[in-house]
Amino acid sequence: MTEKNYRLDPIFQLYDPIRYSFNKKKEEYIIISPTVGSRSQLNDWGRVTFEINSLSNQLLLSDAYFRCDFKIKDGTPNQTHQPPQTNTTLENNFSPSLFTEMVLEASSNPIETIKHPGEFDTMMKTVLYPKKYDSVSGWIPDVRDGSVLREQVRNVPNDANEDRMRAIARNTIERVGRAANHGFEKRVLQYNNVVENNRWDNYVNWKLYPLFGLLEHRKVSIGLPYKIHLQREISDDKIFFGENASDAKLEITNLQLYIPVITPSIEVETRIFNSLTKDLEIAFLRRNTNLPDSQTKNNNIFRLAMNQTQDPIIRKVQVRLNNDSYPYQPLTINPSTKDYNELYRN
Repeated sequence: MTEKNYRLDPIFQLYDPIRYSFNKKKEEYIIISPTVGSRSQLNDWGRVTFEINSLSNQLLLSDAYFRCDFKIKDGTPNQTHQPPQTNTTLENNFSPSLFTEMVLEASSNPIETIKHPGEFDTMMKTVLYPKKYDSVSGWIPDVRDGSVLREQVRNVPNDANEDRMRAIARNTIERVGRAANHGFEKRVLQYNNVVENNRWDNYVNWKLYPLFGLLEHRKVSIGLPYKIHLQREISDDKIFFGENASDAKLEITNLQLYIPVITPSIEVETRIFNSLTKDLEIAFLRRNTNLPDSQTKNNNIFRLAMNQTQDPIIRKVQVRLNNDSYPYQPLTINPSTKDYNELYRN
């Protein structure tokens, strides 16, 4: 008689060992400041360098971030009694736009070079988490039509009756509702909220992932020195959002690199070092951030169907890559809704 196949309830599996997982003994951060010679470039054109030489520590680079302390100040001199600006603030994800290039080195060998990090970091985050607000990291995207309400509030005549007052109030509420850009409002509250000597102090924690492809390799790094180079540019016109006539300026007061250091348990640490008998090969998708030359013929075509009879408005969007169109049917945009963010959410 054949024995029936059956699964024993775990409570009766008396001889199975109980398994516990205490791999991490401690997790903390090392804080790295710019090299002495490059710190002076934080508010000037030039290269800012961070050297990571913690060879004995187990670093988790995929969770590393820059903490950028900054001040928004009025660029007009001697304006000591200016009230805090509420019609101008920093752009969504402004931090990477402070630089024109980022280079990651390992053992003095360039691993990845990211050109135009502001544009590409925003593109990747738009795809990965478009609806996720994270005020600490600076990811606070604009919503609806992305505008700021600039219409003057209508004056109420002295002889207005009750019906007239209701009509004015209703129209005002509708105009404000149509122009409501809650992302802009959140950034104003986040960045323009502390006033000291006509300056507004704040900070953001700008994460290196997903900009560098190497950070897709979510493993600890041991015994390997790294360098990160940031090519600084002064680009107040790129990083501020709001009234065009504003003289707002950004001043970086401090920039530091935070990297998690993982201290494993004795058993895990012993196992890791016993396994390090040869070089490790790491495969990752290197980011290609070279902008295509619009003068040369290539298969990367971005099709934008415009309304030529009125002000230029994007009606349909489709991407053509290697003779394939994405999506198969172009995305259609209805400008009357003024909710263009639905483009990337779909």
